[in-house]
Amino acid sequence: MHSNFSDIEKIRERLRQPLPGIAVQWEMTRRQYDLQQIKDWYAQLPPNHKKASVMALIYSKDGIWHTALMQRPESPYAHSRQVSFPGGSQEKSDSSDETTALRETEEEFGISAAHIEVLGALTPLYIPVSNFYVQPFVGFLPQTPSFQKDDNEVEEILETPLSWLLETERRKITNLSLTNDSVMTDVPYYDMHERKVWGATAMILSEFATILDEANFLSK
Repeated sequence: MHSNFSDIEKIRERLRQPLPGIAVQWEMTRRQYDLQQIKDWYAQLPPNHKKASVMALIYSKDGIWHTALMQRPESPYAHSRQVSFPGGSQEKSDSSDETTALRETEEEFGISAAHIEVLGALTPLYIPVSNFYVQPFVGFLPQTPSFQKDDNEVEEILETPLSWLLETERRKITNLSLTNDSVMTDVPYYDMHERKVWGATAMILSEFATILDEANFLSK
């Protein structure tokens, strides 16, 4: 679908309404909990949890709406080698969750925070393995970005057509071998860029896709 910048208002308006929420996010997790169990769990987060924010950008490239994911490099941290949105942990100098998302996107992708219009927020989610409570945002970039990646944080930028998020055949299930030699079975993931996009990123993508669909953003 060729991009029409007037359609951005559809996303802004949809984000002002009640969000699809954790029920949609958890379609991309293997945990079999009912909705109330998840809500109860979120209401009792560890008191020492850390805050983080990520940014789901919307921009036009060659007349097609895109978002940008990133391949993280190998590291000793919990999310080594995983695909994610630009983002990271909140710093003391950040005035808000939104400020964190904008700062991290600028640092990792080289896109000035001043050029990004934040359209709204998605549903936050908790990541037990790293003890982060993550707030995702949706941002609009009115021009095609010229990326300047931070090589310490980003191995590769993965420019992703938004239409891919709505292709049901990209949602698959697999067994994953982890870095500690353990195996996770029956893990939902998105098959994109010849990579398995799973975990928190897949959960955010699931809600983002629902927002796009309900806003008729990619409809002709």
